[in-house]
Order: sequence, then C-alpha cells, then structure tokens
Amino acid sequence: MTTRRTSGPQGHAAKSALAQPAETTLPLYLEIVRGLPLGVVILQLENPQDPGSFRIIDLNPAAASITGSTLEDLRGRTLAEFPKLLKTAIPGRCLDAFQAREPRNLGEISYGDARIRQGIYSVQVFPLSAGFMGVAFENVTDRKHTEDALRESEQRFRLLIQGIQEYAIFQLDPQGRVVSWNAGAERLKGYRAEEIIGKHFSVFYPREDLIRGTPEQNLEEAAQRGQSVREGWRLRKDGSLFWGNVVITALRDLKGNLLGFAKLTRDVTERREREETLTKAKELLELRVEQRAAVLTRVNEELRVEIAERERAEEQFKASLDQLRALAARLQSVREEERTSIAREIHDELGQACTAIKMDLALIGRKTTKRQTHLRAKVDSASRLVDDMIVTLRRIASELRPRTLDDLGLTAALESQAQEFEARTGIHCRVALPEEPLTLDDERSTAIFRIFQESLTNVARHAHATRVEARLERKADQLIFQVRDNGRGFDPAEAKARKSLGLVGMQERALMLNGELQVEGVPGAGTTMILRIPLPPSPLPRQDSR
Repeated sequence: MTTRRTSGPQGHAAKSALAQPAETTLPLYLEIVRGLPLGVVILQLENPQDPGSFRIIDLNPAAASITGSTLEDLRGRTLAEFPKLLKTAIPGRCLDAFQAREPRNLGEISYGDARIRQGIYSVQVFPLSAGFMGVAFENVTDRKHTEDALRESEQRFRLLIQGIQEYAIFQLDPQGRVVSWNAGAERLKGYRAEEIIGKHFSVFYPREDLIRGTPEQNLEEAAQRGQSVREGWRLRKDGSLFWGNVVITALRDLKGNLLGFAKLTRDVTERREREETLTKAKELLELRVEQRAAVLTRVNEELRVEIAERERAEEQFKASLDQLRALAARLQSVREEERTSIAREIHDELGQACTAIKMDLALIGRKTTKRQTHLRAKVDSASRLVDDMIVTLRRIASELRPRTLDDLGLTAALESQAQEFEARTGIHCRVALPEEPLTLDDERSTAIFRIFQESLTNVARHAHATRVEARLERKADQLIFQVRDNGRGFDPAEAKARKSLGLVGMQERALMLNGELQVEGVPGAGTTMILRIPLPPSPLPRQDSR
C-alpha cells in the first residue's frame, strides 16, 4: 500500500506560502486546499512541549467528509480532546515533524473514535510558518480491503490450480519454457516441478511432431488468435504416449504485450478408443444392413419368379392354388419380419450408439471451463449433429411403418385394415372405436395395428370364420383391445406347443409396452384375443380461475 504525496500546483503554492507572513499564508493556503479530494487539516501548536496542544484552526470539506464528521464539530478542538489519539504515536510524530520543519509520511494508520469514523488512513504532515502545521490524509480502507481480497483470491486460485488432479495446468514464458507446474501435470506427464521448470515444452511432443514444427506452430496460433486447441499424441517422461486434448491460451497485459501462455492438457485416450470402437461398430452395422437388404432383394426376386411361374401354370395346377396363396401370404410375412428386424436394429444399435456419443459429449461439456469457449462450442456442435442423426434414424424407422398409420392415426388405420380384410376375405369385419378422441404415441399405435393385422391373418388362415368383431376402449389407466371371431376355435396349449410365430410376435409386441396379451380359444366356439396396455397418467384438467 503506497501513500499519496501532495504535489502539483497546490504543493508549489504551499511552499511559496511558507515564505509569506502568517496572516496572509493561512487564508491563501486554505483557499488552495479547499477543493482538494484529500482531507487537509491546519493545526496550530500552542505549547511547544505538549503535542496535545495542537489546535485545529481550520479544515477543508473533504476532511470532514472522510472522517464522517462536520467542519463545525472539528474546528477549534485540540488533540487533547481526542484521548484515544493521544495514546498513539501520531501527536508525537507531528511534533517531531514540526520541530524539524520538514514534511513526513506517517504511512497507513488504523484509527477511529467518537468523532472520527473507524478506518485506515494514509497520513502526511508538513510544517507551515508561524507555528502552524498541515495534515493531509485520505481513507484507504476500501482499497486496502480490495487489495487484501485480491491477494486472498489469487492465493486461492493458485491453490486450486495446484490441487487439480485431472488436468495438467502450467504456464509457459513467451519462448515456450515451463514456468509453473501443478499436481495434475506431474501425475499426467511424470515430471516433478524441479525437473521440468525451465525446459521447453516441446519435450512433450513425439519426434514426428518436432520434425513438423508442431510446438512452434501451436504457440504461433495461440499468439495470433488468442487460443490454440489441438488433439494428438503426447509424450510422458517414461516415453509412453497418451492422446491429449491440449488448449494453449495467450496471456497478455492491459497494453497487449505477450506475457506468456497458459497450457491445459487432458488425457482423452479412453474417449478416443471408445470413438474408434463406436466407428467400427457403426461400419459393421452398416455392412450387416447392406447384407440383409441384399438377401431380402434376392429372396423377393426369387419369390417373384416363383409366383410368376405358378401364375402361368394356374390352369394346369389348380390343386396347388391353396399352396400358392399360402406362399404369397408367407412372402408378405417375410417382408414384414425383415422390415421389423431392420427397423429394430436401426433403433436399438444405432440409437444406443448415438446415446453413448451424446453422453460422452455431455461429460466433456461439463468438464469445460468458462474460458474454454471454443471447446464448448465444438461440444455443442457435435451434440447438435448427434441430435440430427437421431432425428434421421427416427425418420427412417417411421418410413418402414404403414403410411395410413402415420398420416391418419390409429383409428383410421384400423378401419381401413378392417375394410381391406373384409373385401379380401369375404369375412364380415366390424370395428368399435371409442367416441372420444384417442391420442397415442407411435409405439403403442404401431403395436396395436400390427397385432390387429396378425389377428386377422390368423383368422383368414385357420379360423374358417364368417364374422370378426374388434373393440378398442380405454379404462382408467389402461387400453384394452379385443378381437373375436366365430370360427372353429383352437386349443391354446396345442398352439403354444407348436410355437406359432404369429402368437410369439404378438406376445413380444405386448411385452415391449409392459402390456399383457391373452388368447382364449375353445374348439367350435371361436377365438378371442385380449390386449391390455398400461397408459401414462393423463394431465390434470385446468381449473377455471374465475
């Protein structure tokens, strides 16, 4: 903390005033100091042997404001009227300065009493002529506290940097030599502070990077742009390599002069390995999808050829008509199963891969600091790319579902399917739907629609029915869907023993929604399928505030 000395034109005027008579000096001096921001008090010594006899002859407005008093309350009082002040060395030092007839800096003094507010004051004294003395002072309490707080903050920051274990944080001089070293740097790179401070930071780079001049390029980029963000292989003391994320930030003073660089390094080897594994998994998945698509194309082509041959031989082989129809129906089933399989793999594997990437990006984002704006922007950009990829995957999966279901909703899709089924099979099909609008998510809508399709397929294949009735209704927190026919019925135990793929598929769809599927069949009395799916709680209706 430094003490402000009185200088400038006012100081010269004060020196000139010393040579003038007292009756002209004091008014002139008071006129000069009246507008100063410093507090100035004029004292007169009444007893040369008693420092308590210094009397306040006058003071400027700043003196009253700084001390928290008034001109009238202080003017005319002697130092003896400030008992607490007499216990300090201030009166004696004022007397010494007066007798030596030379100005003195008393430094920073902590003081306060009934008339003067408590604070830290920077005080200077200067003798005047004819038994008078001037005292100049200012309140430096706030500045003192600010400087103390700043020093404490800097100390905490240094301790924080030193205690960080996950990051290597150190400083470089403008030439790239290490000037500081934290515990995280020692843990990551293997050097102790006394081993590395003073060495050039290029010791952390592999030989290939040194040949290319990578360290110098990174410093030059940081100096020009303010920051350099790079990833690459870095070298430890023992010669082992790790994949590091490195941020170099240029440090400049208020005038823009380069003071050095701050360097932050983080070991992201595990993240890089996960990304490489994920990339390989994605490539493998794409290969599998292409292979399945090729198989499906080949199967479709083979079936088209076989159907064409059977159609040309229809007149000669009427006995095989039932078999041909079964084959065509099986073709449709194979196509649906392949579409379902492809959609499920896209949803599960690619969806899980995207989720893993997004979790890693979120972790990286949380680890960034406010100063790493460039890295945070890169993380946000990658997150948006992952979100866009998820949207694209959902669109592809949506295209594998029936257009009627996507465009018009579940109720319209059920009615359309019933009409199509009745027109195709001649079996009367009736669908009862809830009167109130029913809003379901795509997953539940698709599951109900596929189960209805499979139920109608089973009726057409096995039931020999003339009528099918379907009912969709909502009860409390669940959705109930029933399909009943008047066919010949069947034994559920026998169907389970045969491991019917149609029933297995419907059971699987129900289980995916935490639902329950029951199939009740009695020989000669028809078959009933009951699907129960739990629904999320409905939002509470708004209450009228009127």
